[in-house]
Amino acid sequence: MLKIKKELIKQIADQGEKGYPYEICGFILGKIDYESNIRTALEIYQVENQNKERANDRFEIDPKDYLKVEEYADSKDMQIIGIYHTHPDHPDRPSQTDLMFAQPDMSYIIMSVKKGKAENWRSWELVGNRFEKEEVDII
Repeated sequence: MLKIKKELIKQIADQGEKGYPYEICGFILGKIDYESNIRTALEIYQVENQNKERANDRFEIDPKDYLKVEEYADSKDMQIIGIYHTHPDHPDRPSQTDLMFAQPDMSYIIMSVKKGKAENWRSWELVGNRFEKEEVDII
């Protein structure tokens, strides 16, 4: 389960609209309770999409950005609890590419941005070798 503030979803929507028609991406930072499998989002951190050739339908995060954001999260007593990205003119469902790079114990927010306007979003989690829609509590 993901607990997230409405303002963070608004920030992702704003970033997606500003970045349209390209995929934008970033990290979800917060706390993880491994016993209850609850991830509480406290902050988002946008990074540059490194995939320039297919930025309209793919995103790639530089490993240096992972390290930078991990250090930042540690300095704020938080963890990377997930990744977010947009799907320009496509549904808020994970692609096969999303599945290939997914890790367990993370939330994956996908925001659908159609014709420059953020529409739907969902959070997903990796269960076994497939994505399942994640329960979300807006706090």
